[in-house]
Order: sequence, then structure tokens, then C-alpha cells
Amino acid sequence: MRKIISAGILLITLFSANTAFACLMACRPGESETRQVIDHLIAKRFDPTFDVLSLETKRTADFDMIVGEIRGYEIFFKASVKFPKGANLDCAPDAPHRAPDCSEDRYFSLIRDTRPVPGRQFIEPGGVRTFDEDLRFAELKGAWRGPDGEYYKP
Repeated sequence: MRKIISAGILLITLFSANTAFACLMACRPGESETRQVIDHLIAKRFDPTFDVLSLETKRTADFDMIVGEIRGYEIFFKASVKFPKGANLDCAPDAPHRAPDCSEDRYFSLIRDTRPVPGRQFIEPGGVRTFDEDLRFAELKGAWRGPDGEYYKP
């Protein structure tokens, strides 16, 4: 009986140690962190009132940043977002006092300047936009820094 209990304790100890070690080696941002970053970026770029209708992680990838000095992790996602009140309403084409920093560009992006977005973009009330992009996280200070500038510990 003592052998069985000792073996059980040994297995639990090994499993716990391996789990902690695996987390040190493999904890990466996931769905929760992706959603938090998207929420921060949408609120900052468009409007704090929105509904994420769908969020799908398409794939992920490890990579090195700055010639292998910093570990990176990339999450490719597709999100459909509804803006019940719209966004940047002062940029509407027919706005009486249209803000000077508005853009006519119909390319909507949260993070990347793959196509420079020169200014704020109008989204009509109830409008739905799809964001098919990627988020890059950098491992710094024992956490992952997202493209929103926040640190995440998955």
C-alpha cells in the first residue's frame, strides 16, 4: 500500500513540475488575450461601444524579433464587429462640421499600416466591419506585450 501511495505522490509531483515547466516554456497568448487586445484597439481607434459578433483564430506562429533576442508570437484572426452607435460620426460624409483628420479610405484595420490609414474612419450606426489581421506579441519582462501596449500573462 505504501508503494502505491508513494508512486501516486511521485506522479503528482512530476506532473505538477512538468506543468509548471511547460508553462514556462510554452505559455503563449491565446483566445482571451486576443479578445482583450481587439477590445482595446477597437475602443481606441473607433468607438468604445461595439459588439464582437465572431472571433476566430485562424492560425498561430512563433517567431524571433530583433535577430533572435526577443521571442515573438503571432495570432492570425478574423473578427466581425458591429458598431450599434456607429463610430467617428463627425467623419460622416454629410457631417456639417466634418473633422479635418477624417479619412475616406474604406480599408479598416486595427493594427497594421499595411496600407496607411491617414485618419479616422466613419462607420454608420449599426455598421458591421470584418477585421482579418494578425496580432504580434513580444515576450518581455516575464509577460507578452501586445500591439495595444499592454502586458499579458497567459
